Amino acid sequence: MEVCKVAADIYSEFMEVAINIILYWRNVYPAGAFEKGKIYNIPVHIAVHPEVQSYIENCIKIIHKLIENNEVEQVVICIFDRTLKPIEQFIFDIKIPTIHTLDENNCFLDVELALRSFCLKIATFSGIIEPDPLAFCFAVQLHTKESTGAALAFNEDVADEKSPWIEADSEHVTVKGGVIVPLRAATTCLGKTG
Repeated sequence: MEVCKVAADIYSEFMEVAINIILYWRNVYPAGAFEKGKIYNIPVHIAVHPEVQSYIENCIKIIHKLIENNEVEQVVICIFDRTLKPIEQFIFDIKIPTIHTLDENNCFLDVELALRSFCLKIATFSGIIEPDPLAFCFAVQLHTKESTGAALAFNEDVADEKSPWIEADSEHVTVKGGVIVPLRAATTCLGKTG
């Protein structure tokens, strides 16, 4: 099995779940905007608003394609206040190993357990640090190789006219006075994430 293809499938699913967990637990939208579900054998809340779902789906499609081509370095979930200043970021580093194939007998239990642990850690994070009452909206930011970033802005194959990918302004990338709180890092057969 090709590592990047398997990693793209698994990490894309995880990122979709992680985005929804973050939106729910950080109170970006009211609790009524979510419905309960289950993944990795844990309860999760999934956004049900069609526009939020569409945005997340579009992001996941691009993330999948970029991971499959080993072109994404970080996925950042950025939460903004009403003035569109970033107030929180959840940064996911993604490092796919340089090996090109996986042993077909390789069990992905370690991957599922690591991703399950991430999801639980994100949810418990809100019990440690209260959600910011100023949370108003969010964006998914991708850190890619420079050539990939340029291609995203102009390539019709990956850019959706409803949600074009553009380079983020510097004021939308950094949380002023922010503190880094590491939640979890994992090394699995699919690489490192954290």
